[in-house]
Amino acid sequence: MAGRKKISFSARTGGKRRKKRVNWPVILSAGVLCAAYLIVVLFNGFDWPGWQEGWSDLKNSAKILLEAVEAAFGQLEDSTPDGLVLDPPAGGEVRVHFIDVGQGDSVLIEGGGEAVLIDAGENDKGDEVLGYLDSIGVDKIDLAAGTHPHSDHIGGMDTVLEGMPAGRLMLSDVPDSIVPTTRTYLDLLDAAEAADVEMFYGYPGDQISVCGGVLSVLGPVEDYGDLNNESLVLRFDYGESSFLFTGDQEADAEEDLLASGADVDADILKVGHHGSGTSSSEEFLAAVSPQAAVIECGEGNEYGHPHLEVLERLEALPAKVYRTDLDGSVVVTTGGDGNYRFETAEGRP
Repeated sequence: MAGRKKISFSARTGGKRRKKRVNWPVILSAGVLCAAYLIVVLFNGFDWPGWQEGWSDLKNSAKILLEAVEAAFGQLEDSTPDGLVLDPPAGGEVRVHFIDVGQGDSVLIEGGGEAVLIDAGENDKGDEVLGYLDSIGVDKIDLAAGTHPHSDHIGGMDTVLEGMPAGRLMLSDVPDSIVPTTRTYLDLLDAAEAADVEMFYGYPGDQISVCGGVLSVLGPVEDYGDLNNESLVLRFDYGESSFLFTGDQEADAEEDLLASGADVDADILKVGHHGSGTSSSEEFLAAVSPQAAVIECGEGNEYGHPHLEVLERLEALPAKVYRTDLDGSVVVTTGGDGNYRFETAEGRP
């Protein structure tokens, strides 16, 4: 991993910023109210005695109108996308949220008054992630991590960084030959720079104390010509409890990771590459030996994730399998004693 040339984050890349999202329901409501006001003035003048009563009626009408718009377009304010209602973690507990962002990844580690966000789904999922964080009382991110520069992992991260204070952003140091120039990647760099977020690369051996535990970088251990294999592999240890997040690493990178002697044994596994058969080899799953595995994928996705062979490998371990396409967001709570409590949007324990 040594000798790589780092990207100059402070330099402008020339990429265009993503356009700000337009809240059409609010604009429509404001337009109707302005039109109503102009009509009243046109026919009655500014000195009309009925203004006081009319203003009260107008406010009531506005309330009714907004309620109608919300019913037609959905709530104007962000809310938890899948209806999970969670109390704050009890003292000494850590929660790991596998957030349902469709065909993409987003994981939140929450505990001790701190929060770590690993990936944030596709470009159109940033607001959903912000809504989820807001609904559980998270108002700042101590550490954000983009496992690799594919849009289904970092696409929504710029929106998150624009909408919520963040301390640091960790990225994978990909080889110069495959450093992306996509708008998605450039938007992320621009957003982090604009928010004055400290950016750094994660390398094997790095350890960060956060949420009362330790987040360790295990991989990637080699250079690859493929962004999936350049995914950061992260392990979170909290007391006797352990979680492993592998991004989209595929079988050859998994093999190199095992050969490096990395400790991948963990109780809870975020299954690699959304359950694709190109990842989660038998050897790798045997080395992890998870009690439970979470697959983040979208309902009816075009890739057929998760693939049957991966589900069969997990069943053979055996490991209890959760899927965001079936279960919605999955929340795992632990007190650090190796015991876990699972909650899902669909109510499956």
